[in-house]
Amino acid sequence: MTTTEKSIFMKTTIAIAFIAASLFVHAAHAQQAEQRPKRTVLQKSDVGATGREATMQIVEFAHGAAEVPHTHPGELIGYVLEGAFELDVAGKPKATHRAGDSFLIEGGRVHAGKNIAPGPSRLLVTVILEKGQPPSSPAK
Repeated sequence: MTTTEKSIFMKTTIAIAFIAASLFVHAAHAQQAEQRPKRTVLQKSDVGATGREATMQIVEFAHGAAEVPHTHPGELIGYVLEGAFELDVAGKPKATHRAGDSFLIEGGRVHAGKNIAPGPSRLLVTVILEKGQPPSSPAK
């Protein structure tokens, strides 16, 4: 092999490796995007406190799905309907909640959840907040 052929071979090999790595990163990102939880709002209504409302929803996590760290401007009350869910709340130890468990997250506290069950996990979640506030915001 001549020096020119070796140079072309090396450049081709590097280009192929770069393309393969790019495809792997793209596939991993696409898979991660697909693993976000699905939310179905069941009810949204005013509560007794003036200017506040409650939103009740089912949150479904596929196997391995996780949330990004975020906050809610009001309290969140959760109940695990199915599966097992790891909850990481700022300032508290990580906790595992299984079907039948409930939990409370104070408004403004950074948290994230992850499905750790071998199958799907489903939660019944109610968020109580001031009307007009976004239900959640990414953590800063």
